[in-house]
Amino acid sequence: MYKWPFVQYIGVTSTSKSFCIAHTVLLRERQTDFTWALEHLKGMLEDSIEPRVVVTDRDSALMNACKQVFSNATRNLSRWHIRENIKKKWKGIYDSEAREDFALLWTVLCESPTFDDYEYNCVKLQEMLCNIGKEKVWDYIHHSWLDRDKEKIVSCWMADRLNFGETTTNRVENQHANLKRHLNGANNALHALAAYALEVIEAQKVSIGATFEQSRIKLKKDHNIQVFYMLHYKVLIKVLMLLEKEYGKLEKMTESGHTCRHQLRTSMGLPCACEPEQHLNKGVPIPLKSIDPFWRKLDFDPVVA
Repeated sequence: MYKWPFVQYIGVTSTSKSFCIAHTVLLRERQTDFTWALEHLKGMLEDSIEPRVVVTDRDSALMNACKQVFSNATRNLSRWHIRENIKKKWKGIYDSEAREDFALLWTVLCESPTFDDYEYNCVKLQEMLCNIGKEKVWDYIHHSWLDRDKEKIVSCWMADRLNFGETTTNRVENQHANLKRHLNGANNALHALAAYALEVIEAQKVSIGATFEQSRIKLKKDHNIQVFYMLHYKVLIKVLMLLEKEYGKLEKMTESGHTCRHQLRTSMGLPCACEPEQHLNKGVPIPLKSIDPFWRKLDFDPVVA
């Protein structure tokens, strides 16, 4: 059995019965069945740091199983599955000329960076739906999703929860689709299914390994600055991109009088705007230890406690 040495995010869906690092098929959808599958997944991660972020659809049996097996992980809901649920329940929207407007406003609402933006975007979406006679659609979205679970869906709340930038289970769906392309119908022998799954996992490993290699040897010109000196070639490239963007907030924060909400620290495990400022004022580079281990692992070696 192939074991992944370092995993901090998994996506799980009850509809595809798939995981981003393992694939399994369940005959039933009871909590005990999901728990069994997740316990076996957990057993494959004995050389890893356990997943700290889990993204699922809103299947209660699956959510309860994730809570039981990965009790310390942040649990969020997949925006993609929510949109698919809306499409199925209110198909009329997606057959109308307002389809693109709705999709855009829903995305903007989910990505609201502040609570004020969220309130404004709620009003805009409600107005749009009411103007085309879809008041019941807004009632469904508001009462079934936003009232109950907005902290697991909307960015301004999710920024206060560890998420590593994952808001959907699309990576899971993609890997599940890759596996299905290897299969020859529904009736496959177990040994053949295991071989196909291993091919998909190995391909994923090659792709991830290429990302590791780029991070170890490449450096953008914009990132060759003193404040990032101790991070060069030791973190994923994406880290420097996120920090560069966060560094750009400093001037705007100063001009507007806004204070740092520490969202990059809480949601991504990275120094937020106020931290680079402190290092710049002292003339000291950002220390490597201030970067969450998730971003510092650039190989597949077992994790040493």
